[in-house]
Amino acid sequence: MISSASAYLRWFFYCCYAVLLTAVLLYVRFPEDIFKKYCVKQAQKLFSGTECRIGHLAYYFPLSISLEGVSFSLPKQEKAPLVKLNSITISPALTAFGKVFELKGESYSGQFSGTLHLERKDNQFSLEQIKIQNMNLAEMKPIHDVLEREISGLFDFTGSFSAVINQYMAGKAQGKVKLMAGKISLVQPILAMNAIDLQQMEMEIKYDKQELQVSKGKMKGKELSADFSSTVRVISPWYISDITVTGDVAPQAGFIQNSPTLQNEVRTLLKQYKKSTIPFRVNGSLQKPTFRFGL
Repeated sequence: MISSASAYLRWFFYCCYAVLLTAVLLYVRFPEDIFKKYCVKQAQKLFSGTECRIGHLAYYFPLSISLEGVSFSLPKQEKAPLVKLNSITISPALTAFGKVFELKGESYSGQFSGTLHLERKDNQFSLEQIKIQNMNLAEMKPIHDVLEREISGLFDFTGSFSAVINQYMAGKAQGKVKLMAGKISLVQPILAMNAIDLQQMEMEIKYDKQELQVSKGKMKGKELSADFSSTVRVISPWYISDITVTGDVAPQAGFIQNSPTLQNEVRTLLKQYKKSTIPFRVNGSLQKPTFRFGL
């Protein structure tokens, strides 16, 4: 019994010694160019059909890897990259080595973090404890180009996401979204507005079987406040996904007080629907939504 315990302890210390020695050698003589090529190859496997670029890669003791200037683009595309990460640091959890990784980094002037769990046998993964803070939507030019309108604001998200690698659209997600200090250009004027100035917007989301459910949506803006919920049936390409939004909107008093025309329009709508707020509905696609007042 004693000899068995002694053998186990020796094996444990040998393993620790091997890991530490490997870490020290990596730190002293880290093969950046070779490992960068490996990372690019693995990233392109994770997101098939894209080209990955990594500006700089560094190793941090004991076992963390930091990548800077990471971008994903469509092959032979000269436009802005689809996704850019200023930096991302990947640190394996020593208690579940090779299966659990802590992620943190910066992107679009914001910060993100989360815990990645890998199930290599089934090619599945999950991202838990995702936290995104102050991500600037104004910097996401590819989204503006596809939607053909400007969207700005500071984006926050807390939640989780899981999927099979390269089958991300069939994954599952849930969490809370917040957008602050934003502006959304409108496809068609609403109450003489061509854009909505957002002070804050919050919602809860749940995504499963390519359907995104939005609940408990609340928006407060310079001109309007609103409560809403929505359903998005996600298809490829994402911008033609079908969207349905329903809710109630209330114009701010300061917005209509200097416009008799708007006052009359709002008064007529409130009288028509016999409510203190005006019901509305949005249908169509993410790229080309249509808005109307009514139930």
